[in-house]
Amino acid sequence: MEKNPTEYDRYTTANLTPELVEKVMELEASLRSAADRDVILIAYEESGHNPT
Repeated sequence: MEKNPTEYDRYTTANLTPELVEKVMELEASLRSAADRDVILIAYEESGHNPT
């Protein structure tokens, strides 16, 4: 059974190079230090279809 696209399918996780993943992790560490709390960044990109 094929799944129909929904508004939740608009984005997919970004395909980042190891270097970009490292930069995201460095930014997380910087924000964590500045905010004095856990910060997690999640990278998304627009998927191939856009139902909206």
